[in-house]
Amino acid sequence: MRASVLRVHPRQAAAALALVLASALPVQAPAAAPPPRSREVQELIEEAEKAAKRLDLARARELWARINELEPSTMAVCQLGVFDLRLGRLEEAAAELSTCVAQMPAPTNDIERRRYEVRRADLAAVRQRVAELHVSAPPGTARLLVDGREVSAGGPVFVAPGQHEVTATGKQGQVARALVKVTAGQSRRVALAFGAPKAASAPARARNPWTIGTGAAASAALLGAGVGLHLAGDAAEIETAAKVSRLSDGSMLPSSAQFRKTYDEAHAANTRAGLFHGFGSAALVAGAALGAATVVYVVWPRKAEIRTRGAGAEVKLVW
Repeated sequence: MRASVLRVHPRQAAAALALVLASALPVQAPAAAPPPRSREVQELIEEAEKAAKRLDLARARELWARINELEPSTMAVCQLGVFDLRLGRLEEAAAELSTCVAQMPAPTNDIERRRYEVRRADLAAVRQRVAELHVSAPPGTARLLVDGREVSAGGPVFVAPGQHEVTATGKQGQVARALVKVTAGQSRRVALAFGAPKAASAPARARNPWTIGTGAAASAALLGAGVGLHLAGDAAEIETAAKVSRLSDGSMLPSSAQFRKTYDEAHAANTRAGLFHGFGSAALVAGAALGAATVVYVVWPRKAEIRTRGAGAEVKLVW
């Protein structure tokens, strides 16, 4: 028996090998479809559609909000925007429809193209009835608020026409505010900046012991002088009374030189009494004031701030 030899061209061999390998590999599945909705979400969608058909827009909107919480999707955001627009919730509708249009895939058929055009038309209509703020927050901002509602920096914030307060709070407690007045259809940028930090207050200086000692000594000296002058004044008054008694006891004739001398001595003693009492009182007042000032210097708070007010003054003390 003669053996036959089969000759195969190299290209034919390569093709045959590729065919064998391809038949051995599994067939590749098409692109994965979106995951199926859960039964709960499907039931909520059916209930929302029924509510919309009976024109219960508030209930339909409530159901779509629940659906978006359970399974966030572009369709749910679009539906929320549509119902909020119909319910007159214009700021919410503008934000939701903006997200809806931005996330909708490019249409591939007439139905999708029509739906896309309707959503864009709804967005254009609602933007003509609200205003748009673009807030630039300063570095270090921890919270950004518009009329007390927390928002994100940079992105559009839709608000009703009128005046609004924009507030930024820093991580160190800084606060920046701006009042913005806008009209329907207006887009406005708001730039906030924190004020320059306050300079640190200088440390309180230590009490000067020399000042305290001097004040205390001077106060004591003035008080002592005041007491001594009052005693001298009392002595002068006693002398005056004695002289006057001699003038009135009849022992001397009014025309005599002795009477005249005694009279002059009584007058001088009375003058001294008045001067001693006057200077003594002044010394006592000065000593008491200096002593009080010294005490205040010792115990007065390290920092004290006095602010004028319409009905008086306000004193702020920091120990």
